[in-house]
Amino acid sequence: MTSPINVTVVGGAGLIGRRHVQHVLDEPSTILACLVDPTPAGIDFAASLNVPIYSDLPSLLTARSNGEIKVDAAIIATPNTTHVPLGILCIDADVSALVEKPVSVDGASAISLIQAAERAKARGSTARILVGHHRRHNPYIRATKKAVDSGVLGKVLAIQGTWALLKDPEYFNVTWRTVVGAGGPILINMIHEIDNIRYIFGDITSVFVERGAQTRSHAVEETFAMTLRFESGMVGTFVCSDAAASPYNWESASGENPLIPKTGQAVYTILGTRGSLSVPEMRRWHYDSQSTGSWMSVMEYDDSLKAEVDDIPPFTHQLIDLVAVHAGEKEPVCSAEEGAKSLFVVEAITKSMQTRQLVEVERPAL
Repeated sequence: MTSPINVTVVGGAGLIGRRHVQHVLDEPSTILACLVDPTPAGIDFAASLNVPIYSDLPSLLTARSNGEIKVDAAIIATPNTTHVPLGILCIDADVSALVEKPVSVDGASAISLIQAAERAKARGSTARILVGHHRRHNPYIRATKKAVDSGVLGKVLAIQGTWALLKDPEYFNVTWRTVVGAGGPILINMIHEIDNIRYIFGDITSVFVERGAQTRSHAVEETFAMTLRFESGMVGTFVCSDAAASPYNWESASGENPLIPKTGQAVYTILGTRGSLSVPEMRRWHYDSQSTGSWMSVMEYDDSLKAEVDDIPPFTHQLIDLVAVHAGEKEPVCSAEEGAKSLFVVEAITKSMQTRQLVEVERPAL
């Protein structure tokens, strides 16, 4: 059995940082070594947990090199623009890093993180980079991928998706969330959806995006709609908004985030030649015969795929993955390369929204 590893959470007093901290505390295979956070809230939070706190990552790494504290891995839950430099600091110090999504705010810097990880591996370091696309570990996503891969839907032709909710005004009091290139629902929220559907259906090759109306004074986008084409030939549509009063978003639909009330509404509709699937409802529609049936035939549905869904939180699966990857037992469920591929799609979305043109997704060798 893998021994527990010592974990620090960088940005531990933040909205996502606190969730990571709780899961590290709850998971038997991880030990919360300390927090890294420069804020008064961070000092108070660390005191309440009775763990050491460092004002910045270099201070922690110096203390670690001096033998003052043991840290095997870091969870980086800081503003998007800091993910790459903090990830490189970790990997250069032989500390594994789980970097929150998006892996970076641009593809070029994401590649620099991948290169740092490759250098670490070449020198024999056990440190690895993982990207916090935790929904790859979500039971509904795992069950959906299993169903698609099994062929029960036949050839998948298309997907319809929605992510829409109403963020409160206080959410935007954190300045970076309103800054182009750092905040906005493309980088903060749509990156999750893109990674979900890439994980299930494979790479996206092109996108076309239309921006919607603004209801706030911020420069970042609020609402947009897009079409997607996949390498497999399937197509998709997606609507995204953080300004709409709506239950049609992954958090509400799945109940994944304990701070957001669960509604259970379907947010993905997957259309195949042998059947269709609504997610996370996990209801499969099909004809009564798998070999015959068409538009005038009676359709049936079954909910048997719900049996594939367990109640283990995605953050728990993600932590277990971090422990196993750090121990050299497996490859990450979401590597830096996979995180970068999702980011390249997001860059294409942003470019298409700005130019109102079809954009091919950049696909550099990684």
